[in-house]
Formats: sequence, structure tokens, C-alpha cells
Amino acid sequence: MTRRCDSISLPRMGINTYRGKRVLIVIFLVIVVYTFVFHSSETELADRAAQLKEIDKTIHSGNTHSQLWRGRQACRHPTLDVNSPEIMKFVRMESPIECKGEKDWVEITGNRAIITQDARAKHGDIECSFTDVLRTNDFTTHVGLTTKTHTEYSLESSDFVRVDCVGDSGKRWSNIMAGARYEEEIFDRASWSSLPPEAIKLNVLMFGFDSISRHTFTRKLPKSYEYLTKELDAFILEGYNIVGDGTPQALIPILTGKTELELPDTRRRMGSKATYVNAYPFIWNNYKEAGYVTGYMEDTPSVGIFTYRLKGFDDVPTDHYMRPFYVDAENNYYDKFSKYCLGSMPRHKVMLDYIRHLYRVYKDRPKFLFGFHGEISHDSYNLVGAADDDLRRWLEWLKTSDHLNNTILILMSDHGHRFAEIRNTQQGKIEERLPFFSFTLPPWFRKMYPAAYKNLKTNVKRLTTPFDIHATLASILKPSAFGVGKLTQRGISLFEEIPASRTCIDAYIEPHWCACLDWESVDENDPIVQRAARAFVKFMNKYNTEFTDECAESVLKEVTWSARLVPSGALRRFHSSKDKDGFVPNMNADTPITSVMYQLKLITDPGKAIFEMSLMHDISLDEFKFRIEDVSRINEYGPQARCVESNLEHLRKYCHCRDAQ
Repeated sequence: MTRRCDSISLPRMGINTYRGKRVLIVIFLVIVVYTFVFHSSETELADRAAQLKEIDKTIHSGNTHSQLWRGRQACRHPTLDVNSPEIMKFVRMESPIECKGEKDWVEITGNRAIITQDARAKHGDIECSFTDVLRTNDFTTHVGLTTKTHTEYSLESSDFVRVDCVGDSGKRWSNIMAGARYEEEIFDRASWSSLPPEAIKLNVLMFGFDSISRHTFTRKLPKSYEYLTKELDAFILEGYNIVGDGTPQALIPILTGKTELELPDTRRRMGSKATYVNAYPFIWNNYKEAGYVTGYMEDTPSVGIFTYRLKGFDDVPTDHYMRPFYVDAENNYYDKFSKYCLGSMPRHKVMLDYIRHLYRVYKDRPKFLFGFHGEISHDSYNLVGAADDDLRRWLEWLKTSDHLNNTILILMSDHGHRFAEIRNTQQGKIEERLPFFSFTLPPWFRKMYPAAYKNLKTNVKRLTTPFDIHATLASILKPSAFGVGKLTQRGISLFEEIPASRTCIDAYIEPHWCACLDWESVDENDPIVQRAARAFVKFMNKYNTEFTDECAESVLKEVTWSARLVPSGALRRFHSSKDKDGFVPNMNADTPITSVMYQLKLITDPGKAIFEMSLMHDISLDEFKFRIEDVSRINEYGPQARCVESNLEHLRKYCHCRDAQ
């Protein structure tokens, strides 16, 4: 891996021997410090490579273990309990965001701002001034022309306006508002017909919340999760793994296909030596050149992705760019309204509605839109739950308005929570590395691109990274043959099959970010293994008796193979980044292991049934947890299950009928 670091000037040797020895000592110390600080990660990579080599050796050594390893994924992420007591003690219900005061006098739909009938009924004739908010640079704004009206105003010069209204009653109302201006130049350039002939003709809509792990999304946004999975048949990536520390290291690879260290230096603290972020090869530029309307939306301007540590953009990066709105709103309007509100609207809904406006104005034009919201999720683990109803209604609107028929919707996050107490737990540390990432495809996609659809479905459980998301976005414009990806590719389109043998090293994931579990062979007679095996037999007997009394009670005959999967030492030791840019790891942590996954192969009587299964040992509670979907019967059951084969098919693998003895 390439690393950016300041050069070290070594002193020249003097004539005097004593001075020369001192200089040699200094040089030695400098080299030691340099190696320790800047190359600790390379050492870990070497260790991980050696470890993976040993695993590969075990898999293909031809011993009794090989049959269980062969064909399995090299990377196995842990099966985490969504309702784990270790996590749930930090979870609480937050009150809904209440925006006090009068309902907004003006509503925007698309590019039209209209004074509402409710406001007129309450305050009589109303005159409103609409003043354009314009971008000076990424850190300041200025105002443009002001237009006064008693009815409505059409956005033309800016998407953002300061609105000041006065009614016959003498009452005044003001706010800053966002819509999608009509700009003829964009309309003339953007067209479905101008796309490359081989391109998959889809809008691309990406929207994310900061600091949301896959399980956090399930816990805090359950209504939206239910709609995504049950109504939209979304693919939720279960093996998606981060590749760096913080939001920039998560989003830069998605948007550019590169790491920050591989791109021009844009760090603010480097002053004139650094360039602006426009130098990055953003994927939205490819879409714009192909004929798309482009948009980038991000809140929290004081800690922006490309402006907090980096220099920001010198020119607007996309056709529609929401930063000027948030800069002006944060400086002039936030303290005038209830917390997390702009007027009568929660601030998270402002961005969701802005995307609606863009879809209305550019209904018949191809669109690439990227939105990222952090205010209610970055610092608080629980507050994002307040957006659940609004997010679900937004998803419903996309579907009922038929926009999802020509859109690939990517609902996502950058990483799990990083700062709260939850991060100090084993599960919290793993969840940080496993953010929420989902894909929703139009219904016709499966028939038109069956191989791509099948591969995406397969890849749900494979090891995936931000680099793969970039490759997927690129493949929409230039589709491949939808075959099997190569391990030598850092980024593999999700429309290609990601090899099951892919490891964190193949995927460019440093060991302390890798959430894949390390495999350790365990003696079959280990007391915990024996207890786990007996617990499984008890679990299986209980499962059978829940449905019928026709199954004989099974007993453990023998454990023939056992392995333990635990988080890597590098993951457990990682504490935080110890440099300003988040590249050099601090490996001083000692996160205790509170749960361990086991895989067992065992034989039960009667019938000599052979089972393989995964199970979780909760060390803190000393309990074994099973899921029936993690159990495989690997020998034939034949007539042993004839009493349930017709009406209780789900028991065929586990039931040995009493009359079969």
C-alpha cells in the first residue's frame, strides 16, 4: 500500500569519529521510529498474509478437515445478534423531532415556490420576497436578485432562496428553502438518447446516513428496513467491509475508485502545496459526460466530507450542489427554529424533499444523485430513529411515483458508530466495520440482465468493499460480460460474481479493518466443543417436538470436526488512528472477546445422521445460540424421514421417524 508521509532528512557524517558514532545512533533511532510509526500496518499485512497462507494450507492439505473447508468462503463475517444484550443496553427510544411554531407559509414542489392557502386564510394577502442564495466558494455564500410576489415564484438562478413574507395581519415569516431550478443548459445536455448504446439505462440514486451499521439500520429504522426488504426486495450486502477510518476513507473509494493516498494531496493543512478536491476522478463526472444530470447533497458543512480536513471544491462539482444551502442555513437560520428543524420541517426531510424536487424537474432525464446526511446519526446512536417514518414515506413515494422502475436505488452508510460507548464492545467494534449497504433494482432488471441479477444475489454474502461499489457504478455505463471477477481486481462489479476465495488482502482491506473471522482448529474433545454439540442435539430435539411427536429423540454419537472463528488479533488490538489523517493505526487496545462462533461436524443416533452447523457461544452468559438456517444435513436421510416428508418438509433433515427404527 502506498502511504503519504513527510520525508526524513538524515544528518551527514562528520569527520570526528565520536560525532560520527552519535550521528549513527541518531540515524538508527530515526529509522526505528519511522518504521514503527509508519510501517506498523505493513507488518500486520505480512502477518495476515502468512496466516492466510496457513489457512490455505489447511484447506488443501487433504487431511480430515479439508472436506469441510473446501468450497467454503475464505472470509466469514460473524453472525451477530441484532438484539445482543451487549448492544441493547445502549439502545433507547428517542422522542420524535418536533418542529414548534407555525406551519411554513411557503411550499416548494420541483422548481415552484407557492404561498400556501392555509397561510392566506390565516393572514390574508401575503407578499413574499425570494432572494437567491449563491455560492461564493465552499465556505461562504452571497445573495443574488430578490423577487417579490403575492402568489408564486419559479426558481431559475439558484436552487436556494431566502424567503421573507408579511401578511395583512402584520405577521412576518422567514426561512431558507430548497428546490430544483429549471436550467435550460442542463436540459439540453442531459438525455437518455445520448448515453452509450451499451449502457444500462438507469437513474442512479444513492442516499446514506452517517455511522449506521447494518444492524443499527435494522434496530433504529425498522419501518424503512421492512419496506426495503419486503416491498422493494432490496439486496442487503451482508459481507460489506470498510477499508479505512472515517467517512472520507469510506466514500472516496466509492466515488473515485482510489484511496486518498493514491490521489492528489488535498489536505488543508498543506496550504498551497495541496490542490482542490476537484482533481479527484469522481464517478459523477463520467455520468455527466455520458449525458446525466448530476447532484451532490451533504449536510453538516462545518465538518464536511471534503471540507473539514480537505480543501473542498474550487468549482461546483455537480449540476446541483447543496452545500451553499447548508452553509447559509447553518450561519443564519438554525438558531431561529426548534432543534433539528428549519421552519416546520425536520432538517433531514429537507434533503429527502430536495431529491424529490430533482426527480420532478428532471423526470424525463437520466440522473446521478448522491446524498449523505449526518446530523442526526453521526454523534447520536439513537436519534436517527426519528427519521424512520420520513424515510419510509420517501421510499413509498419513489415506488408509487414509478421512479423505481428506471432507478437503481442504493441506500447506504459509510461505517458503523465510531465514538459512542457502543464502540468499546466487541460487537460494536465489529459493527463499525460492517456498514449498511443495499441495492434496489427495477422489476425488469432480472429478466433483461439475468446473469448480473444472479451475481448480485450471490454477492450479498461475499466479501465486498467500497471499491466494488465504484466498479458497479462504472459498469452501469460500461457493462461487462457479467462473469466471475478476478481476485487480482481490487474493485469487482457486483454484477460479476465475487470469488468465494476472496480474502481481505485480495480486497485491499488492512487487518485491523478486516471483520472476517480467523479460523482456528479445535480439538473435538474440548469441553466447550462437547457442550456445544450436546446443546445442538437438545436444540434439534426441541425443534422437532415443536411440530410433531413422531420423531425419535436423537443423541450425540461423535464430534468428528470442530473449528473456532474469532475476530483477528489486529481487529481486537486496534484502538483508533494516531495521525491527523486517519492512516496510521494505534494498536494499543485490548478488546475482550465476549462471543465466539464455532463450526461443528457431528454424528447423531439413531440413523447415524451427519450434521454441520455454525453456532455462537456467548461467553458472558455462557450460552450457545443456534439458528436452524445455519444447520446442514450432509448425508442422505431417505426413508428415515418418511413420517414428515409430506406435511412437515422442513423437518426432513432433522427427524428420524420412530417407525423407522
